[in-house]
Amino acid sequence: MARSSARDPLEKFRFLVDWSNTGESEATSRSRAGFHDIQMPKRSTSKINYREGNDPDISMISAGLSTMEDITLSRGLVALSTQDDNEFYKWMSAVHKPVAGHPGVDGSREADAAAAAYRKDVTIRMLDRTGAVVRKWTLFNCFPVNFVPGSDLDASEDGEKSLEQLTLGYEDFKELVPNTETFTATSDSL
Repeated sequence: MARSSARDPLEKFRFLVDWSNTGESEATSRSRAGFHDIQMPKRSTSKINYREGNDPDISMISAGLSTMEDITLSRGLVALSTQDDNEFYKWMSAVHKPVAGHPGVDGSREADAAAAAYRKDVTIRMLDRTGAVVRKWTLFNCFPVNFVPGSDLDASEDGEKSLEQLTLGYEDFKELVPNTETFTATSDSL
């Protein structure tokens, strides 16, 4: 029997997630954290209907504002042991600093410094079975909007792993084809 496609669809179980360190570009070193599962980025564009009185009985439509849906990343809860783990938790708490935005002793405001500490670009890389990157999505200006430090505890459950969850808000994303770094269908290419 002949195959309908020369290539198999990609499996969804091999991926990497990493983010830029404060003030660094995508080309510099990155912090990395393993995750069990992640939601993919989603963009929605509102539809604007418009019709004038002498138009046919249908409305014209045009594109309105685009919004990005928050994504949730989950991973197994482990004891802290590495600098990358500590950086991950520093990022979770950076957005919740209670002094951010309050005037300092010299009258300066800490809000700009706090924003630089909690906004990061996040990259999701999908891998094939050989470990080569085959798809890549970069989410811009991400920050934690919700963090659950572990699953609810229950002494009667057996074999369940505790998962921590991070929900990220972001301003936009783009999808790149690795090795060519060309855009695919995203708002940047329209």
